[in-house]
Amino acid sequence: MTLPLTTRLLAAAAVCGVLFVALGLFVTRHPPSRFDSWAAGLRAANVQLATIFTVSGYGPALTALGLGSIAGAFALRLSIKIPLAILVSQIVSQGLVSASKALFARARPDAWLYRHEPGFSYPSGHATTAVVFYGAWLLVIWASPLPAVVRVAGSALLAAWSLGICWSRIALGAHFPTDVTGGVLFGLAWLCCVLTAARYAGLVSRPA
Repeated sequence: MTLPLTTRLLAAAAVCGVLFVALGLFVTRHPPSRFDSWAAGLRAANVQLATIFTVSGYGPALTALGLGSIAGAFALRLSIKIPLAILVSQIVSQGLVSASKALFARARPDAWLYRHEPGFSYPSGHATTAVVFYGAWLLVIWASPLPAVVRVAGSALLAAWSLGICWSRIALGAHFPTDVTGGVLFGLAWLCCVLTAARYAGLVSRPA
């Protein structure tokens, strides 16, 4: 018997949430792992490209993209509910990430190559953004009625961009790899919850 999609989404959210908390407790109670030490080999790898990816994960770029998508939908006489929901989801998720940073209180790496940011390290807000914002748009494009070649190309581009954002945080020395992993886990948990809520709210079609 196949479980309903909403049940599977909530189960996935629970698993990712548990892994997120477990990883956070581990990294705050132990010195950097071998996995974290491995990041030294990625640091300073194409700093210019890494900076572009990182900038795309900051508030100003996300606000411009979010408001631009809402304006575009309005101009095309399409519903603004989905782009608005993605923007609100991004804002709320970053608030929760900030609270999580304060809870785990992990110190950041000390080898910065770009914009020195205050605050703690776990989880990476950029990694969460890669999933919650860019990942949500990937799903929207994939499920859209656009031609197949456009859907595949657009989804592939957004997937690559999301990976680039995650990579950039390590390459610029802003986070440990485990911070990025934690951000991805948190983002997946949050996105699964948002998708479930969107189905119940009628923003996306529910399975028959």
